[in-house]
Amino acid sequence: MNARTIVASASAAGRGGVSVVRMSGEGSRSIAEKMCGGLSEPWKFKKCSISSQNGEVLDSGMVVFFQSPHSYTGEDVVEFHCHGNPTIVAMVIDEAVAMGAAIAEPGEFTKKAFLNNKIDLAQAESVSDLINAQSKSAVLAANASLTGRFSEQVNRLIDGVVKARVVVEANIDFPEEEVDKNLLDNVKLNIKGYSDEVSELLSGVREGVRLREGYSIAIVGPPNAGKSTLLNLIAKNDVAITSDVPGTTRDLVRVAVDVGGVVIEFVDTAGVRSNPDSDIEKEGINRSLGVVKESNLTLLVQDVTDVKEFAADLGKHIVVMNKCDLKENLPSHGNKKFYISSTTGQGVQDLLKAITASLGVDEGGETAFLSRKRHEESLGLAADLLIESIVSLSEGEALELVAENLRSAHHHLGDILRPMSSDDLLGEIFSEFCIGK
Repeated sequence: MNARTIVASASAAGRGGVSVVRMSGEGSRSIAEKMCGGLSEPWKFKKCSISSQNGEVLDSGMVVFFQSPHSYTGEDVVEFHCHGNPTIVAMVIDEAVAMGAAIAEPGEFTKKAFLNNKIDLAQAESVSDLINAQSKSAVLAANASLTGRFSEQVNRLIDGVVKARVVVEANIDFPEEEVDKNLLDNVKLNIKGYSDEVSELLSGVREGVRLREGYSIAIVGPPNAGKSTLLNLIAKNDVAITSDVPGTTRDLVRVAVDVGGVVIEFVDTAGVRSNPDSDIEKEGINRSLGVVKESNLTLLVQDVTDVKEFAADLGKHIVVMNKCDLKENLPSHGNKKFYISSTTGQGVQDLLKAITASLGVDEGGETAFLSRKRHEESLGLAADLLIESIVSLSEGEALELVAENLRSAHHHLGDILRPMSSDDLLGEIFSEFCIGK
């Protein structure tokens, strides 16, 4: 264990009813006893006065002791529950520092939990993701990762790859023995199963990455099609200026909206037409088309009473026929064409459902786990190596090559949970955390 005793506020900055000051480390119990007298048995709250070394009462509140190894960090942990005054919190922390504690670095409590084998790295990352989650789906997904569901799947794959390595390397270590073809065929079949599992997990991870990083939708179309009015309706706020004058929207207008429990950034863009009035409008159009390339989905908004040709490559998109309140005998919605009125709200809820479905997110549903780019990269590399192992076994290539591919796949899977050479990676990961967590 790390002998360093750390202290920090575990509550958000600002005033409130209660604030929590947390200590972790070998010295936390003795420091707490000096500040508030004796402690109750572990996990039991005690009413106390929190005092300085010279006997001044800093505050009155509660103290609780979590004994090693049955704590979040795996070390002795003490929490002071004091009044939510930033000055009081600072005084309590200063007193703990004066008695030998050190101010915690960002994420240091969770880093201690990782280093003391209380959680793996994927779970540690999910702590930060849970704190920063901006939607119901992200909260549920982060909690699923924190409970270890993602880690369990990765560990099961690691165990399988290790078993395959044992068989392959055993045949390398005893070259005088004739290679059992049936045994290697079974290994190949098992590796195929692991490869399929990795691919399935990778698909979920990619969705988890998008959920963590958020989705982006570009709203494009000709001038006066009602793009800005639609954005205001979705955002339930007047975030974009609307006007009958073509070219009113010059700059990109971005707003994040919770749609079906998922945060989506909608980007209102300049109206696209073939004869812009000025260089400024032309630049706005160029930016509009650039946003399309960066977005997960595009809404092509058209005025149903005056449909304009739109030749730009939109990639994955939905056609939105706006102002349907001005025209009768309209066809029904299709898979990629929706008739709405951004003025009356007609058809907008159906459009939002189509958006979440197109993004692969069920309204009100939950993703299995929240993921990061590094998870995606590690799983992708492992998947490629497993496929190479299958090909090598099928073509009768040297077992040394198969063994090396399996070893590398094992390494990449292991990096997700507990990297072998981790100092730089850990520093980067835990620097994202807030102080006190």
